[in-house]
Amino acid sequence: MSTETKPPEPQAPLPAGQYGQFLSEHGINSERLPDSLGAETIVLAKQDLDSAIKLLRNSSEINLDLLITISGVDMADSIDAVYHLWSYSHKGELVIKVRALKTEIPQDQLPTVPSIARFWPSANWHERETYDLVGIRFTGHPYMRRILNPWDWDGHPLRRDYKQPVDCLNDKNPHSFR
Repeated sequence: MSTETKPPEPQAPLPAGQYGQFLSEHGINSERLPDSLGAETIVLAKQDLDSAIKLLRNSSEINLDLLITISGVDMADSIDAVYHLWSYSHKGELVIKVRALKTEIPQDQLPTVPSIARFWPSANWHERETYDLVGIRFTGHPYMRRILNPWDWDGHPLRRDYKQPVDCLNDKNPHSFR
């Protein structure tokens, strides 16, 4: 009996969903990912983010008029900015990911993604939180600075390479507060 594991077979690309097809018809390429809890999920190149957001938000047939949230995820090979959009009129949801491959991020620099704060004012806070915790810098943001950690905090706590500073609350000393 062999214990060798076979490498996973390559998956065929998923067919474009409603939003991916719409963007394709307007000259914007996207890659479809498996749905996220029933919501179509696509990957966009960062240079296409502005035009895609403008089109998805202002088009009467799509009308994704609510920004639910922006978050960041430190994956094994990339750092992703993740956008959740909703349409009140069409009751549809779209998840957009913009990936910054770790191999393409210069040493000692943060990944960059264009800010969408000019489309949704609430993006200002979401982008600042994502910058603070995950370390994605949103270019064109009106006031990019930390929002949760002190301004002189070292590192970004939700990154895989983050090192927790030792202090009196987390030094594992039996006489400490924890």
